[in-house]
Amino acid sequence: MKKATTILLISTMIAMIPATAQDSTKTNTFLKRTEISGQWFISGNVDDQDSLCQIELKRGYFTIESHINENLRARYTQDITLDTEGGDAGNVEMRLKYLYLQTKVNFFQKFQGTLSFGMVPRTWIEFEQKINHYRVMGPMFLEKTEILSSADFGFIYEGLIGGEIDEKYQKEVNSGYPGKYGSFSFGMYNGGGYHNVELNNNKTFEARLTLRPLPSIMPGLQTGYAFAIGKANIPNNVADFNMNVFYLSSESKHHVLMGQYYTGTGDYGGRYLDTAFVSYKNSGYALFGEFKLPKHPFSLVGRYEYFTSKQNPDFYINRIGTGLAYKFSKNKLMLNYEYCDKNKVIRRMIELVLEIRF
Repeated sequence: MKKATTILLISTMIAMIPATAQDSTKTNTFLKRTEISGQWFISGNVDDQDSLCQIELKRGYFTIESHINENLRARYTQDITLDTEGGDAGNVEMRLKYLYLQTKVNFFQKFQGTLSFGMVPRTWIEFEQKINHYRVMGPMFLEKTEILSSADFGFIYEGLIGGEIDEKYQKEVNSGYPGKYGSFSFGMYNGGGYHNVELNNNKTFEARLTLRPLPSIMPGLQTGYAFAIGKANIPNNVADFNMNVFYLSSESKHHVLMGQYYTGTGDYGGRYLDTAFVSYKNSGYALFGEFKLPKHPFSLVGRYEYFTSKQNPDFYINRIGTGLAYKFSKNKLMLNYEYCDKNKVIRRMIELVLEIRF
């Protein structure tokens, strides 16, 4: 934290030094090609399990994107969270989530693609968050259950199938992964996630294929499959990790629906395994829905998630979340209720969450 503050202070001082006309031109060109954005989740909540009523920072992201030229882009994203453990509990911590260089790579005319290298997104979570825009309710299903991390060191190649779907759909419904007939992505990663060091010599391979079967009649209908294969990030390099996700989604101006079924073995971090380093078999499913009220900035939102791990005895998580969201500009204000049964330990929470975006 101190190092980051020092770097920021030095950068600010350098920026205040008078520049020559040539330097000023270069600076203006850089600024025109650079985008700065942020996303913050601030919650006021009541939790019956801990008997706490508090206002807290749930998560924050600060991003700088620079378009170096027509084919090359650099991205830097800072992950901001509240430390809840150890002697630093209560401090707001900053760590890198994304730091990569991206270039356009088009192998065929109808397959538009980009290749990113560095600290990059994982293929499945990145896609899911383009359908489910309610990270304000918490991490996505497989990240929440600690099966998968949302970012890692490695590379990712992403592409569209059949060019882009029409601009009206992109403007009115969703511009994320706008392939006319679908999209795909695959990547190779260290496997330990963006917040862990590499503990073995294994690399995890992850891929996703999405099809849009009726782009003219039902452009919002998508279905597909995602998988990952590798080893858990533990020193002995023997605990298996594999993931299979089958999913179906539907989108329009008035609704978003998504369902997924997961089955696999182990996890990326070595949580779901026994003392002999044999990975447990896991399964589960998740449902998400958003219903947008016509001509009003309100949405009714719901999530249901069930996860079980074949331990002895079986471990399970049964979670329900529902709420009313009010959208203004790029921001959201959401009144949310969550019920979670985790191996017969029940937790209920009511929260008012503000998502700030710029």
